[in-house]
Amino acid sequence: MIEIKGLTKSFGDLKAVNDLTINFDTGVTGLLGHNGAGKSTLFRLISDIYQKDSGEILIDGYPNTTVEAKSKIFFLNDNPYGGRTPEACYAFYANFYDVDKEKFIGFLNKFGLPFEKQVSTYSKGMKRQLFLALALSVNAEVYLLDEAFDGIDPMTQELIKKEIIKLAEDNKTIVLSSHNITSLERLVDRFVILYRGKLSKESVSEDMGQTMTKYQCVPSCEISEKDLTRLGFEVVSFTKIGSIYNFVILDEPGAEESIKKAFDPRLLEVVALTPDEVIALEMMLAKKRSEGQKDE
Repeated sequence: MIEIKGLTKSFGDLKAVNDLTINFDTGVTGLLGHNGAGKSTLFRLISDIYQKDSGEILIDGYPNTTVEAKSKIFFLNDNPYGGRTPEACYAFYANFYDVDKEKFIGFLNKFGLPFEKQVSTYSKGMKRQLFLALALSVNAEVYLLDEAFDGIDPMTQELIKKEIIKLAEDNKTIVLSSHNITSLERLVDRFVILYRGKLSKESVSEDMGQTMTKYQCVPSCEISEKDLTRLGFEVVSFTKIGSIYNFVILDEPGAEESIKKAFDPRLLEVVALTPDEVIALEMMLAKKRSEGQKDE
């Protein structure tokens, strides 16, 4: 378990992590956010690669700077260091971690990566498979996987997901960041969204997007985002293509009737949100709210 309280880290005038308080329990958490949201910085702070300016990080009750805490963590960054061959990579990581060599070789065989082959000949996806094979072979309590599935084909992703789920069932704490939102589907127990180093959203997987409704509307007159705001709705997104308006609002009692009364639409229907849309909209909402607070 990771406990974070009032964590702050600045680089000059930029607050990469800003008074963040959150817990990561056992199971699988998806960490999301735009580039620059603070995801990679957070991983480096937890791993004590970066020193925090203020706040507290505990790993199973131990301060993250202690030997007891560090022995529990495996951090796979988005550009890991290794060796010339998978064998050399294993030897390097075995200096610092308890790596199951037999399991590692087993993963390499599943991925079709020869133990003696030069890593320099690998594609981006193959290199990621190599280091994920290492990560999954390490005996740790906490796994921090930055851009876990970057460049990996869907079939291999499914194999890796099954192994991550096994770790979660063994009461491990796994936190994955990813730009590929769909790769986290049917894997994570909850999502955490960061925006400019702050917690924007924390929700179990099934609850993401439950407070939002997307409408497709053909009104009897021209409308604008401000018109929806005047009706008391918090508008997440608003677009127009031809005579068709698409907008997403936060749920309000009687919203559909209010829209019908105000705009007398020839068409008004609710449209299902895809998982990609849900996460994108959650991040858009975080940005709007943050910018709104600045203007106040």
